Amino acid sequence: MNIALAQINTKAGDIAFNKDKIIGCISRAAGRHADLVVFPQLSISGGPLYDISGMPDFIDKCYAALEDICTAAADIDVLVGMPVVSGDDTFNAVVHVSRGAVKGYYSKAMPFDRSELPFFSGVDSPYFYDEDTPEQEGMPEYMIVCGNRKILISLGDDLQFIDTLPCFAASERDDRPDCIVHMAQKVFTHDIIEDDLEYLSGLAADLHVPLVSVNGVGGNTDVVFYGSSAVFNAKGQMIRKLKNFEEDFEEVDLSPDARNKILNLPAKSASAKVRHAYKAVALGMKDFFEKQGFVSACLGLSGGIDSAVVAAIAVDVLGADRVHAVMMPSRFSSDHSVSDAQRLAGNLGISCEKVEIEPIYSSFISALEPMFKGLPFSVAEENLQARIRGTLMMAVSNKFGHLLLNTTNKSEAAVGYGTLYGDCCGAISLLGDLYKTEVYELAEYINRNGEIIPENIIRKAPSAELREGQKDSDSLPEYDVLDKILYHLIEDNMSVMEVMAEGFDLGAVQHAARLLKAAEYKRQQFGPVVKVSRCTLGKDRIIPIVSNY
Repeated sequence: MNIALAQINTKAGDIAFNKDKIIGCISRAAGRHADLVVFPQLSISGGPLYDISGMPDFIDKCYAALEDICTAAADIDVLVGMPVVSGDDTFNAVVHVSRGAVKGYYSKAMPFDRSELPFFSGVDSPYFYDEDTPEQEGMPEYMIVCGNRKILISLGDDLQFIDTLPCFAASERDDRPDCIVHMAQKVFTHDIIEDDLEYLSGLAADLHVPLVSVNGVGGNTDVVFYGSSAVFNAKGQMIRKLKNFEEDFEEVDLSPDARNKILNLPAKSASAKVRHAYKAVALGMKDFFEKQGFVSACLGLSGGIDSAVVAAIAVDVLGADRVHAVMMPSRFSSDHSVSDAQRLAGNLGISCEKVEIEPIYSSFISALEPMFKGLPFSVAEENLQARIRGTLMMAVSNKFGHLLLNTTNKSEAAVGYGTLYGDCCGAISLLGDLYKTEVYELAEYINRNGEIIPENIIRKAPSAELREGQKDSDSLPEYDVLDKILYHLIEDNMSVMEVMAEGFDLGAVQHAARLLKAAEYKRQQFGPVVKVSRCTLGKDRIIPIVSNY
């Protein structure tokens, strides 16, 4: 039996775009005489859907697209994902199309919930309803027949319950499937590729059944589907592996006598973690631009590590001619900040304008002098500089149609080390789910084949340069300590005392925890953050702004 895996990049809500891509893959699979072609879940509608699934005519349009897909699938079986309606509820479902007709719908048990991502909704086992086709009489639930082979379907996270199904009970071994097909839209987080492939391998081995897992790929708003679809034989050995972070199309012969090459499962490593994080962020940016029709980006270059990494990623994604940088030095900017930014721009081949903000800053100070008279220099004067820069960058964005890139990292967002309406501006945050130490790792990855980011940017002490001689460490623990504390507080959800028990100074932990709580109101005003961790601030961790937790 030949199964084609169509790892496609869909657009959330763009049914016509997704339908055309699906029909193209059906034609390709049929041309190669595949018996079945499998797509990711929600492949007709795209995802995440949020409230789109409840909009007028949306489901009707999905069904209309399904009719065209049926017409295209005259000579092949297809498993495709879409939202379906049953009673008063809308469900995340798989549609089985066979020889031009719908044979059945295989749905998750829980309807879409406004409070959840649709492709994560539901933790119970799926239920099944079909068109009462004769070929499926007497078959176990969730099973279809294709090419005289019994195929068990699993959708998304329902796979974790598959070993509880009746077909795997000892008393019903005659009804065991010949193959499991798993359809998913899995969101990238650190180490998930290696962890998931290991899990799938173990599941196939435990159940003694070949397993085909098809995952979507592509960035959609603030999540990235990572691809990495795979096929495992009944021993749990991987025999097909599709690309990470790219569309891909492969076929596999699951006939008993097929000779499939055994592939090694990827091992976790520090280098793989950094490489995957880079590709995830780059894909998230690429699709954020392309799916909305934006063609160029702008950002402020400070001479620091964060703007340098964002600029390098943007050039990799868009090309140097579509990335536009602006340097905006003030009276507190060091000479090396300007020279480092200029050298970076030269290495990247991007345009880089220089706008002195001193005259604007001085006029602001003069205008406020009657109110500020006699008061010491404070955060008010510091933040004026950041807000001037934010205003200038938004003007550049508006004038030339560039999309402004945010350069805030997760460490800064966690402790509120950023200025609202200043350096917090930006349509998308590429680094907002990466700690400062991880940003440095990305910089080293970017420089793996030679200097792109100047070495001085990587080695010098981080500073916002908003007052004379300022360093980040003046008000924060060193980042290698702060990031570990924040990881325990955020990803591990530890208490202050639990973090202290890990060997950290109690005062430093309490300070970080207070800042984390106080900065919630800032984070709720940020733009979308490309998700790469298990706990993304503002998405997976949202705290009431007024609370006593």
